[in-house]
Amino acid sequence: METRFHIVALLIFILSPVLANSGAKDIAREQEIAKQLEATANETEVIWLEADQQQFIGLFRAQTQQKAAGAIILLHGMGGHADWPYIISPLREALPEQGWSTLSIQLPVLAMDNPIENYGVTLDAAANRLEAAIRYLRARKFLNIFVVGHSFGAATALYYLSNGQRPKILALISIGLQEYVFLKPAINTFNLLEKARLPILDIFGELDYREVIDNARIRRLAANKGNNNKYKQIEIVGAGHNFLKMEEMLAKHIHGWLDKAFPVVSIMVNENFDGNQSEKEADKAE
Repeated sequence: METRFHIVALLIFILSPVLANSGAKDIAREQEIAKQLEATANETEVIWLEADQQQFIGLFRAQTQQKAAGAIILLHGMGGHADWPYIISPLREALPEQGWSTLSIQLPVLAMDNPIENYGVTLDAAANRLEAAIRYLRARKFLNIFVVGHSFGAATALYYLSNGQRPKILALISIGLQEYVFLKPAINTFNLLEKARLPILDIFGELDYREVIDNARIRRLAANKGNNNKYKQIEIVGAGHNFLKMEEMLAKHIHGWLDKAFPVVSIMVNENFDGNQSEKEADKAE
């Protein structure tokens, strides 16, 4: 189990003024994040993926149960990282104990002096990274792949699905999904929900951001308008946007819903997989 020192050190590092200077480039900041993750994460979990001719870091943790349930890709929120202490790191630890292998990937980040609305330009690159993560898991013979996204990570997954990629993942679990009309270019998560045609679990907290709570009804209506009878919404009493001290309950809700929605899921895992497998070999796995 990862130490609290690890989590605190990462948080302090990411918020360091050194990275906040006006000269910090997007790629440079991401490289610094990756270096810190490499230095602090279990070396057996660190993998490198590639999208848009750029390498990015991921953290893979294998399930620990006799019966494997599947693989879950974790997508952090805006400006975070693949081992973000809120939600992402706790789920990386909890879900493998319930039979779910996890792959948390680094999404694109902007320099800290960049306006937040500019995160709209990262969506295409983020979608390509999600695609690369799916290819990696398929190459490892995972046939049943799910996505859990927190906040902007959930919006990223919906954006990916809007490009007709449904067959590659079986379900989406969104946590604290917000609206992002302020982005440039803007995205409308309600429209994306309406178009989604796969099972979706929409989780939010009783003490979540006001926008998340107020828009819960609109999200339900959007799913209903799209005739998605596999959409379910859960409000967790006492939970805030980051589910502090409620991570175990969050993991149980995710596991419970997946177990009920996909009761006959079985998984094939190739324990002899070489992490340096080529793109052509990954294609064959599909």
